[in-house]
Amino acid sequence: MSATDAGNYITLRGLCEYISVSPATGRNWLKMGKITPQIEKNGAPLFTQEYVSRLKKDLLTGKSTLLKSRRNKKYVTGSSIYESYITAASANIPKVQQLMEMVCSQGIIFDEMELRALLAECALQLILQREGISAPAESKKSMAEQGKTIFLEELSVPAGVNVLSYYLKESFPLNGYEFLIDDLILDKQAVLSCLEKYPQWFMAEYRYEEAEDILGLLYISCKNIGNRKAAGAYYTPTFVVKKLITELFEANDAKGKKVLDPCCGTGNFLLQLPGEVTLENIYGGDIDNISVCIARINLALKFRSPRRELLYGHICVNDYLSVEMAVHFDYIIGNPPWGYQFTEDEKKRLRDKYACARGKNIESYDVFTEQAISNLKCGGIMSFVLPESILNVKAHMPIREFLMKRSSIQYLEYLGEVFDGVQCPSIILQVLYDSRPMRCAGMKVRDGEHSYTITGERRICREYFNFTATDEEYGILQKIGQVPHKVTLAGRAKFALGIVTGNNKKFITDEKLNGNEVILKGSDIQKFRFTEGKRFIAYRPELFQQTAPTEYYRAPRKLLYRFISNQLVFAYDDRQTLSLNSCNVVIPEIEGLEMKYVLAVLNSRVAQFYFEKSFQSVKVLRSHIEQIPIPAIDRAGQEGIIRLTDKLIAPAAADDITKNYEILDAAIAQIFGLSQEEYQVVKESVGACSFL
Repeated sequence: MSATDAGNYITLRGLCEYISVSPATGRNWLKMGKITPQIEKNGAPLFTQEYVSRLKKDLLTGKSTLLKSRRNKKYVTGSSIYESYITAASANIPKVQQLMEMVCSQGIIFDEMELRALLAECALQLILQREGISAPAESKKSMAEQGKTIFLEELSVPAGVNVLSYYLKESFPLNGYEFLIDDLILDKQAVLSCLEKYPQWFMAEYRYEEAEDILGLLYISCKNIGNRKAAGAYYTPTFVVKKLITELFEANDAKGKKVLDPCCGTGNFLLQLPGEVTLENIYGGDIDNISVCIARINLALKFRSPRRELLYGHICVNDYLSVEMAVHFDYIIGNPPWGYQFTEDEKKRLRDKYACARGKNIESYDVFTEQAISNLKCGGIMSFVLPESILNVKAHMPIREFLMKRSSIQYLEYLGEVFDGVQCPSIILQVLYDSRPMRCAGMKVRDGEHSYTITGERRICREYFNFTATDEEYGILQKIGQVPHKVTLAGRAKFALGIVTGNNKKFITDEKLNGNEVILKGSDIQKFRFTEGKRFIAYRPELFQQTAPTEYYRAPRKLLYRFISNQLVFAYDDRQTLSLNSCNVVIPEIEGLEMKYVLAVLNSRVAQFYFEKSFQSVKVLRSHIEQIPIPAIDRAGQEGIIRLTDKLIAPAAADDITKNYEILDAAIAQIFGLSQEEYQVVKESVGACSFL
């Protein structure tokens, strides 16, 4: 927390940093009386450390609801088990689940020493089992009832006493693992106090399972979810880790190769490495001290080799973006931080060092990717789990340009949404660094159960990396883009965003009143037409947060389209209807082409195919619409299309809608010059139209 000169008081900015909200959110809370400063100095609000700590605790436990309505929460209340992190059949999941239920019912948030104690108990059990000193037995409670003891070689632990407590008091040998447990414990007396205060936390009997990061599961489940998100830490499910490792080492040699995970967390990626990769060739780093302690224990267990010098020399607490690597690697793997919140000083340093950090905003996984490529040997490979947005969002154009100049993508897998509680499609991106411009031939692509290899070279641009087209589909895409006499809407249309009120609850009602009118949102828009709106607004643009010029909304004829959508959905409006910012406006002005003809092309499967295979986006951007090819045909040809379009703008019956759309869509495909076989490929790729 940031203190001012006035004793131990915290500034508003310091409060916002501590609870991971933006300064704008903090100022808004202050204005609305949701947070209360204890004093003011020179007009600036100041808060006591006690107040700020209590506010954070209330947010974490759910006592405070300040963050409940935020779409992109930094905090999720309490702790919860991160089940998908390890294999679903693991015998340890019920153990962790039971612990989570116990502490959540009591509203407990673990502090660092409590976390260390829990992890040390688990690690101790795993070491004893791995070394054959002890095997999983009956539950401690059952043993206590029967008066039994647990034997550890020649030592005996009294029934009902947990192993960690006995270890701390009796200091029995651990076959060389002692330093790893001692480093995790850190403060013996504090851990003993925790054991005495909460004995029920330490009753679980964990089971050693090869290549399962049970320590990682326990740590990330106990560590508050909000803290994970504030640090940009999203722990990768083991099935995704195994996908990445399998694909990398099925096609590439492992023996004698040096491997780095620069953001190794608790070491799950390193645990999954094939046996040909020796401990001597494994490196990892992380900024989280506890995670690094766990990673060292995991690797010592994996190789049954608690080699202090090697583990400390290769698995380190460090900031990968600051450290100078003395070694260049054959493989760099992992899942770099997403959305890490850099300080202003950190941003300045990063902008001086990284090409992809020179924009207004700096995304942590972009700079990790750039650094990883720089730390590879020529011919080395980076394989990261990343958000899909790195392929197609404008903000990531600099890292795409960096990759294009010096590397090629070997393997790309579209994973979809695989992280617990995170709505963010993800990918596995495997990149070969060879100091040559990017090439496509030989790239393997997987999307769900669908996989293929790209056999020829393709045009690659920094604006979008989209490789969702097979060779056959790419040929059709090229044909669509090169249709004779094509035009586009670039420079030939007016675009406008829908209205941003700044406070929908204040300005929008669910009933028609005097002085208000219908306002449409994205879900009201269907292909060709829109449903009768059920929301109403009094149009007073001077009160709204953002509006386009009124003449765009009141144009005699315009097209409305869904903004947040992976489908092209355009509707015709000649009623001067208002729309919200989920429903934007385009007014085509192509000489010689009627608006309804343009509407028909934009709503066609051909246009949808072009959109999907070119951009792979969940937003329909102006830049996308401006690139869609539109065949310029004569007036007679347009009239036939417009007659069918009119039937869809004002349909008579549901059966007629589908029938007329199929006729119209086939006619558009003919205009693009597609054969029946090519059109069938388009239809199979795009699927049934769901917005009629």
